[in-house]
Amino acid sequence: MLRILNRAEVLSSNRPEVLGLFADILDYPAPGLAEKAAECAALIGAAQPEAAALLESFRSYAADKSVGKLQEIYSGFFDLNSICHPYIGYQLFGENYKRSSFLLGLKKAYREEGFEADSSEIVDRLSIVLRYAAHSKGGEDVDDLLSRGVLPAVERMTTKPESAACHHDGAIDVDGDTGIERSKLDDLEERKQLKGQSQGDQLAGGYLLALSDDYDAMDAGQKIAHPYHQALGALLLVLKFMREHQAGFQAMRLGAGDETVCH
Repeated sequence: MLRILNRAEVLSSNRPEVLGLFADILDYPAPGLAEKAAECAALIGAAQPEAAALLESFRSYAADKSVGKLQEIYSGFFDLNSICHPYIGYQLFGENYKRSSFLLGLKKAYREEGFEADSSEIVDRLSIVLRYAAHSKGGEDVDDLLSRGVLPAVERMTTKPESAACHHDGAIDVDGDTGIERSKLDDLEERKQLKGQSQGDQLAGGYLLALSDDYDAMDAGQKIAHPYHQALGALLLVLKFMREHQAGFQAMRLGAGDETVCH
């Protein structure tokens, strides 16, 4: 028990840095991506060695690719694959009024904490929400956003559309279509058609199909985990660990506040 508490304390003290690094890792690739993954893996290694191992695999892959290639793979994974659209509200609610209310709530929270989101992006993009959580002073609202918003959204992004037996733990009271229901099996057929139409790695219009490398391909002789699936998996493990020890995190923050008052 003491070891678990120590692991939780380490992760709690590093939470802003960890969330900020995950925001960078899951944002559109920029130079230094592999170094960000290595830094994040080092911070979470003691608390979540399995997540650190996933990030190390991602780091190894990113270190071996140019920024341009990583951007192609990123676009293919998040933009051409409907189940992985990186928008929290979309994953939770689909395109309906509940997502609109969620976006308004995020904008209000951002203003209140003086957080400036990228004006060219929708405010519920995964990387932006993680960056906000890293910037925030913390509290129950941010904890709730992570455990009941980001966690179930990431869980849906990492669930295979072809898997009929999937279970989501978290935000089970959220209405709207799940990623499974939105993508259905026609997404698989669409990806197969796109893959058949590609020439090399490139599709018409200049888009590149990341799945051309047969990541997570069901018909492949050997299943290879997509690097961004590994990064999302690492984030999911960390968020679950945070949720399980949320009460402890809150107590640590209160204790830190008391020490500040005493001094």
